[in-house]
Amino acid sequence: MDATHLLILFLLSSQLITMSLSSQSPQGNSDPDLPTLLKIKTQFGNPAALAEWQPGTDHCGWPYAYCNQYRRVVALFLENVSITSTLPPAIGELDQLRTINIVNIPGLHGPIPDSLGKLAHLSILNVMVTSVSGSIPASLSRTNLSSVSFFGNKLTGRIPTSLEKLPHLTFFDAANNDLVGTIPPRLVHGGTPDRPLGLKLSNNRLSGTIPWLYGIERYIMEFKVANNQLAGDASFLFGRRKTVDDLDLSGNRLRFNLTGLEMPRDLLFLNLSHNRIYGGVPASLLESRVVTLDLSYNELCGEIPAGGRMGWFKAEAYGHNKCLCGTPLPPCASGHLNRACHGPWLYSACSRRAGSNCVSMSLASFYFWSKPSVFLLLLFFLVLYPLLTSIHSFESFQTDKPFCI
Repeated sequence: MDATHLLILFLLSSQLITMSLSSQSPQGNSDPDLPTLLKIKTQFGNPAALAEWQPGTDHCGWPYAYCNQYRRVVALFLENVSITSTLPPAIGELDQLRTINIVNIPGLHGPIPDSLGKLAHLSILNVMVTSVSGSIPASLSRTNLSSVSFFGNKLTGRIPTSLEKLPHLTFFDAANNDLVGTIPPRLVHGGTPDRPLGLKLSNNRLSGTIPWLYGIERYIMEFKVANNQLAGDASFLFGRRKTVDDLDLSGNRLRFNLTGLEMPRDLLFLNLSHNRIYGGVPASLLESRVVTLDLSYNELCGEIPAGGRMGWFKAEAYGHNKCLCGTPLPPCASGHLNRACHGPWLYSACSRRAGSNCVSMSLASFYFWSKPSVFLLLLFFLVLYPLLTSIHSFESFQTDKPFCI
């Protein structure tokens, strides 16, 4: 092979190598994220925590920023640092960013930048325990988010329904904010045994009902919506085949019959306190794995099932209901009809057998059958007294005015 052919072969080989390197690292030897990080530093107000972010140094060695093998920034981790500023919009220019984790920075304030919606590869977004305020950007629906946590901020407004478009979102936490409106029906969806769903919205001002679509999701790890203004039925969240292990519906206005509901097989923590739930304590708790239980401040009636794990739970777990009895509460009296459950004119008597339905009867019927003295007095005046009066009148007639023959 002559020198010309060798030179052509060398040039082709060099071009192939260059193209291969370019396909792996589109920016070649340049560092497109370095100027973006410097812009982020400026927008953060040049805090001391980012003092090492300096031109002319290797940005992949800077603290809080993490690169892949192609020197592209794929993650930002800022935790427990002293920063007093707003969130930099320039973060949205790190086009290979997959993870944002900003935690416990009380001086961070202002809105979540709408520019984060440009991060097509963003999978994990955590902005927790800050003073960030404003609404949740609807633009986040254009990302690839699978996990979001806005826990412990000052967010307001509604949860954007556009987030339902995120195909892989399985975890969403916006607890401890000031959100209003309803819960989007498919905010998290598509749980699997390997990636069960998590929805945490406690301590907001959410209203409406809990969407029934969450009842058809079999794989849920956490469902916590405590201390909102939710109403209606939530019984569809129960069922033996469900895998939820932490269910907290406390502090709402939920109303449904607890009688006969099957506990999810993996349920460990159950809090239904401070609602308007009625019926009896379900017998399925006997065979459940529940270790923490709170059914207080509801409208439950009847005898508490005994056995199994029920001995673990203290009286506080059942306090302030209508007519519960049995261990750990005072015993149910033999033949006792429990106190009225629903107002002064109707008596709702619950059978001592757990899970029985309540039977309503008039107040007069209640006194007639439950007060023997009233019954006897009524019997005397209506039957015995007229009979005795008649006998006495007949005897007096025979004694005082005898017949003459």
